[in-house]
Amino acid sequence: MGHLEDLRSQLTGTLVLPGEPEYDAARAAWNLAVDQRPAAVATPADVADVQAIVRAARAAGLGVSTQPNGHGADADLEGVVLVRPSRFDEITVDVEASVLRVGAGVNWGRALARLDGTGRIALAGSNPEVNAVALALNGGQSMFSRRFGLTARSVIAVDLVDASGEARRIDDASDPDLIWALRGGGGLFGVVTAIEVALFPADALFGGSLAFPIESGVEVLRAGFALARDVPELGLDLGLARFPDLPLVPPPLRGRTVATVALVHVGDEATGRSYADRLTAVAAPVADTLTAFTIGSLAAVAAEPTAPMPNADFGAAIDALDDAFAAELVDAFLAGADHGLMRVSVRALGGAIADELGADLAAVGAVHAGGFLNSGVVLLDPSIDAPAALRPLRELAARHPGDRVVPTFLGRGTTLADAYPREVVERLAAVKRRVDPDGVIRANRPIGA
Repeated sequence: MGHLEDLRSQLTGTLVLPGEPEYDAARAAWNLAVDQRPAAVATPADVADVQAIVRAARAAGLGVSTQPNGHGADADLEGVVLVRPSRFDEITVDVEASVLRVGAGVNWGRALARLDGTGRIALAGSNPEVNAVALALNGGQSMFSRRFGLTARSVIAVDLVDASGEARRIDDASDPDLIWALRGGGGLFGVVTAIEVALFPADALFGGSLAFPIESGVEVLRAGFALARDVPELGLDLGLARFPDLPLVPPPLRGRTVATVALVHVGDEATGRSYADRLTAVAAPVADTLTAFTIGSLAAVAAEPTAPMPNADFGAAIDALDDAFAAELVDAFLAGADHGLMRVSVRALGGAIADELGADLAAVGAVHAGGFLNSGVVLLDPSIDAPAALRPLRELAARHPGDRVVPTFLGRGTTLADAYPREVVERLAAVKRRVDPDGVIRANRPIGA
């Protein structure tokens, strides 16, 4: 503890230790089911603070892990100093160069608001409270990815403090192996303070979500899968959801089980609506939020939950999205819903996500699966049996395994070895041994076997 007490006196930012009044709030993960108890929680004010934190932790025999918001939290963090980079709040947009620079404390909602009116978009997540740096380092799969590629492959440069406490700027020229690892390998290679990502042209956007009666679920999913095959640049997320009968749920969905389709089209409204017409020709929607929008309103279009809650989740890559899989997905969801499963979605892949050009520059590579499955159980009721709720989807994914998944779609208890082929995992491990042989830098998701 002496090293940490000394560290506190060196910092411009803050350090909270166990037993102090602020500790429980400081250590909390976004997933309230994760009970993490780090050796300290640090909120550095600048790069010098980060350097001091890493050096002090190393001297004390502790690890260092970064969690902007704790969305991917997955361990107890015993013997680890937890870094909250909230004060790294830089957002710089270079429209001419098509580059966005964001600090490690910036969430996508704030970053996208700065892009309004620029004619540029970033490969953002659909949830405004997801951290921009964390999503990019862990792969990312934006609703724009079928048009422009996975988020990790848009990373141009990374500013970090390495395991020795040295501040470095990493790009393809300075350290090609390390930037390769950072593009999909997560936070294992240093405490990242800022990144630069490529921006892409988009003068018009159209999208939103449709919900259909569960009785039409198989037909809607089949129509959505066919649309994904026919329009490889269209962002599509297709799934099923069971909504509780509570006042907080909008009346059209309250107490209902529905099939859902979210779509994002880079282009004019008329073309976007023609794609949606292929879905509404199959069944009449019970809810429709489709609209033209600007990049700063992407979060409103997706309308995903943003509040912390206890949950259990499961994600996997699916080999192909076809008619047979649509029927199996509905059956698996309904079986799980009887035990508390609330949602499942499949993010369609293909398009630029499968592009091999430049894939060797990023650990995330090119993905040739049909889709990424993601599901969740909210653990508000102690009677909910999460393993039973998720088991039908695990069995479904085992019957239809895809070639790889990005870490952002993995659930708790997984490693990078659950995402990537063995040769990628071995190369990641080699980079880790070079830049952090003592394992000072920890991440929510280790490399694994």
